[in-house]
Amino acid sequence: MIDKATQRKDGRTPARGSAAEGAVAAADPDQASGAPAPGHHTARGEEQQAALVRAAFDLIAERGFEGLRTRDVAGRAGVNIATLHYYFATKEDLIRGVLAAAVERFRTQEASGPGQAMDPLAQLRGFLRGRQRQMLENPALFTVLLELSTRAIRDPGIRAIMAETDEAWRAHLGDLLRAGVESGAFRADLDVPAAAAGLVALSKGMHLLMVMRPDAIPDGLDAETERWLTGELGAAG
Repeated sequence: MIDKATQRKDGRTPARGSAAEGAVAAADPDQASGAPAPGHHTARGEEQQAALVRAAFDLIAERGFEGLRTRDVAGRAGVNIATLHYYFATKEDLIRGVLAAAVERFRTQEASGPGQAMDPLAQLRGFLRGRQRQMLENPALFTVLLELSTRAIRDPGIRAIMAETDEAWRAHLGDLLRAGVESGAFRADLDVPAAAAGLVALSKGMHLLMVMRPDAIPDGLDAETERWLTGELGAAG
């Protein structure tokens, strides 16, 4: 049930959280007086949310996390600060949006190719090779991930968000590996949880190398990883 105390004059309910409600009420006179605010699920609302995420992503890539200011994000996206808080009540919510967009870019790379969704081994190859394609096509992606990972060391809020993202990756890779074991694509004795965690750790290490020393990444790394999971490692010796 909607609390009448928080319902807007136009019948809509602002984003939860005192910061968002306060921003909508105080920082935007038009919205406070009852003028319609952008909706989360309208085409315009989705465009504004995407623009805010892109702006935050670009600012992190250019200035680092320390240079991320919500007013700068709003300005670059072409909206006011009240609109930003309408969609993202806290800075942590905005960072979640940035990470979700980054993960979606990786998933898009994995999904490329006909029939790949039905083939666990092809999905694994897409996961491994997608990183290198992303580095060539979008190096800022790895800069942003590294910035957030570094910040997470001392920022509990960002660390919790990164942990959520890592857990989602482990679950996704775990499903892929489990399907591969069942289909015979991967070795039958594979420890799926450990292997999924290992792939996440490998990927995060690759992020660091791709930003700092891309020339240090050996050409045969993906093939060795595939042999480890398929059980063909001994045959390579």
